[in-house]
Amino acid sequence: MFFRKTTLTQQILFSTILLISSSLCIFAWVNISQIKKDTINYNYERLARKDRAVTKSVEALIDFNLPTELAFSQKLKEISLIHKIRLNVYDLEGNFLLASDSLLQTDTIITSKIGQDLISSIDSQSNKRIEYEKGVYFGTYRIIFKPKSKLITDDLPAISNSPYCILHVVYDKSTKDDILNKTNQQIKKLIGIYFLLLLLGIFSTVFLLNQITTRLRSITKYLKGAHNTISLKPLSWPVDDEIGQLVQAYNSLIKQLDTTTKQLIRSEKEGAWKKMAKQIAHEIKNPLTPMRLNVQYLEKSFKDGKGRKLYSDEWEEKLFSFSKTMIQQIDTLTRVANAFSDFASLNKQSLEKICLISEVDRIVNLFKKNNVILKYNKKLGPMTVMIDKTHLTRVLNNLINNSLQSTKPTEPIFVEIELKSQNIYHIISVSDNGTGIPPDIQNKIFEPTFTTKNSGTGLGLAMVKKIVDDSKGKISYITSQNGTTFNIMLPIKN
Repeated sequence: MFFRKTTLTQQILFSTILLISSSLCIFAWVNISQIKKDTINYNYERLARKDRAVTKSVEALIDFNLPTELAFSQKLKEISLIHKIRLNVYDLEGNFLLASDSLLQTDTIITSKIGQDLISSIDSQSNKRIEYEKGVYFGTYRIIFKPKSKLITDDLPAISNSPYCILHVVYDKSTKDDILNKTNQQIKKLIGIYFLLLLLGIFSTVFLLNQITTRLRSITKYLKGAHNTISLKPLSWPVDDEIGQLVQAYNSLIKQLDTTTKQLIRSEKEGAWKKMAKQIAHEIKNPLTPMRLNVQYLEKSFKDGKGRKLYSDEWEEKLFSFSKTMIQQIDTLTRVANAFSDFASLNKQSLEKICLISEVDRIVNLFKKNNVILKYNKKLGPMTVMIDKTHLTRVLNNLINNSLQSTKPTEPIFVEIELKSQNIYHIISVSDNGTGIPPDIQNKIFEPTFTTKNSGTGLGLAMVKKIVDDSKGKISYITSQNGTTFNIMLPIKN
């Protein structure tokens, strides 16, 4: 529970310290145990080597034909000096006979008789040797046998059927304690080294954590400051590490959010414009019909009165001029109202599977007197798409009319419609040799009500883009002073 309440930095620090401490403790325990084991083994191996060396010297220097005490009286001290170790000799009954050191001859621990149980224990060993600790002494008891030959052929003590005496090799316990003290000092140094390693590990962890959390804090500071900005900006990160992957995911999320926001804004704008367009179309259409009827009725009344010579020629000219102007204005308002009405009803689609070639050819034929031609490869097949036929007609009518209206004063306009296929799309390209789209309005041409014409509604290209988007297609354009090409990509319907 406590661990959950701590910060990420504290969790990583505590976990790292625990891991390093546990690892060092395990390594220290293993090393210390091994050192102690090696020290003990070294002591016993050293004692065994001394014991074998002394025994082989005894076999080489002692005359086994003499009584035990006489045989060792002169040689025991020499052997002790050669091997720098104290020796005692006991008879086979365990009685003390001789000591290489005069101080040992007065020590009751040494001069006391060896018990029969210990002698039996020595005799039961395969190498006729046993290790012991007694008081301040430790060492070995070994039964010495008469060798079969004076020739030394190996380093192993002789074992025969003729036991001669019991040799006591004395190891001063202080020597063993010195070795243990040195071992303990070595262990203390090892513990100190491990402690320094632990501190180094902790400092390294704190340093690395500070490096990591500093980067995270910089990102956190940036994200907090992002609340005060209108738009979020992508973060930059120099290394493709875990934090870099987090930054990449954040940048990707920003792009998606920006795209979604733009789509939402565009959808809200379109919704508002559709609602307003519907209302405008309704408000405009209501008075247009009675206005047209009234003008027409006025013309009829005038003609009836003229037959009875009620009106002069001057009055006739003024009346027909007024009537013509009114009818033209009413027709203009009707077209505007129809355009708003069409824009408001874009969501009402009647999707059907159509042959793109035949449908485009039908629409182009309506403009064949205006230098509009259709170009396609007859090997393409039917080129079927799923779209509302009336919507496709609106798209091409708008684009072709826009191209025809972009004519240059010095040369006639030509419009080419080309059909082709690419990957999963059928492409309709509408190209002209007109004036092109000025750079300062290129980012506005798909916005509703934006127009460069005195009599335009600004809904044409907005409707085109809406229809293409609703059909899961794409629209793009390339423009220059030599003309403009609009490319409409519609998904292939198999």
